[in-house]
Amino acid sequence: MKTATGHLRPAGLVAGFLLIVLGASSLMAQPVQRRGFSVKITEPANQEFVYGKTRIAADVDIDAIQDLDRVEFVVGDKVVFIDREAPFECIHDFGEESKSHVIRAVAHHVEELTVEDAIITRKVTFSAFEQVNRVILWLTVTDKDDNLITDLKQEQFRVYEDSDPQKIIDFYPEDRAITMAILVDTSGSMRDKMGEVHKAAASFVETLRPEDQALVIDFDDKVFLIQDLTNDHDKLQTAITSTKPLGQTSIYDAIHASYRKIGKIDGRKAIILLSDGEDSSSLFGFDRVLEEAKGNNTMIYTIGLGSRIDRGVLKKFASFTGGRSFFVEDASELAEVYERIAAELRTQYYLTYSTDNDEWDGRWIKIKVDAPDTDLRIRARRGYFAVRSPGKGGGSSTGP
Repeated sequence: MKTATGHLRPAGLVAGFLLIVLGASSLMAQPVQRRGFSVKITEPANQEFVYGKTRIAADVDIDAIQDLDRVEFVVGDKVVFIDREAPFECIHDFGEESKSHVIRAVAHHVEELTVEDAIITRKVTFSAFEQVNRVILWLTVTDKDDNLITDLKQEQFRVYEDSDPQKIIDFYPEDRAITMAILVDTSGSMRDKMGEVHKAAASFVETLRPEDQALVIDFDDKVFLIQDLTNDHDKLQTAITSTKPLGQTSIYDAIHASYRKIGKIDGRKAIILLSDGEDSSSLFGFDRVLEEAKGNNTMIYTIGLGSRIDRGVLKKFASFTGGRSFFVEDASELAEVYERIAAELRTQYYLTYSTDNDEWDGRWIKIKVDAPDTDLRIRARRGYFAVRSPGKGGGSSTGP
C-alpha cells in the first residue's frame, strides 16, 4: 500500500478548487470525460465520514494505459500523492476529527489533457463532548535474538500507567514521515575517526525517504547548526562531511539545541547522537536536559565510540525516550550501527491509548508496554509528565 506524502500544489490549483466547491454536485454526478478518458474516485464514498488514516482510490478509463502520465490525489488545495501506476491509491491521514474535505482525483494524459472527479466528505457535529486524553507512543519490537518484528496486532499488547491497565485506541505499523536531528561530535578527540564518521553518517542519510526531513548539528565546546531541516540528501551529506574536529565536548547543549529546533514539531521525531567522550563543556547540566528529554516525545538514539564515553548517561537518554544505545570500540563499526538505527525507524508501530489519569499536577507517570505470553522485547518511552496539552473541541491529548 502506498503512503501519502505532502507535495506542494501546482500553480492555478486554487481556481480549480473554488470551481469544485461551487459545482461539486455536478462533477460528482458526472466525472469529466474526454475522448474516452475519465477518472472515478472509488474510495471513500461521497458524503462519507472520514478521519485518521484513510484509503483514497480511483479508477481510470483510458484506451491505452501507456498514455496515462499520472494521477494526482488532492485534498483541499494540496496534492497529497502522485501515482504513476495502477492501482491508483494512497493512504492519507485526515486527523482525529471528521471534517468536510473536498477530495479530487486528477488524471493527466501524456497529450496534456486532464480529467478529474471529486467528492466531499462530511463533518461530524457534536452537541456535547466527552473528554478523552490520549497518549501517543512509538514502539520498536524485537524477539529474543534482536530481530525486528513487523507483523503484530493490537490485541497482543497491554499498556499500563503505574501498574494500572489502560485502553488502547489505535495501533498500526508506522510509515509516516519522520523528523530527525543528526548530532556529530567534532571535539578534538575525534580527529583520527572523522573519516569513518563522515562515511557512516553520510550513508545513513541515504535511508531518508522523500517525506522525511533531517538537520545536522556538530558540537565541540560549542554547538553549530550546519544544516537546517531539509530532505535534500546532498545538502545533508555535504554538511556532515564538512565537519572538522576541534575543542571539547558539549553533549547536553547539543541535545538541548535539537529540542529547540524539532521539539514542537508534530509527528515522529528522533535524535541520532554520536560521541566519543564525556560531556566536558556544556552550559546545560545532565539533569536539566534529561528532564527535557523525558518531557518531549522524541526518541534518542545514542552511539558511544571508544572507551572514554559515559555509558550510563547515553543509556539514560535512550531508555527514557524509547530509543537505543550502541557502543563500539572502532569507527569502522559505525556503518553497521547507523544501518540498524535506520532499520528500526522503518519498522516501528504507532500506538495511542486513553489514559484514566485526571490529575494534571506535573508528576511523572510511568508507562509500561508489554505483550503477555511472548518473549518479545518492546521499547517505548517510559513515561510522561502529567501536564495537559491544549485539546480540540473539549478533548485533550497528553504527552508532547
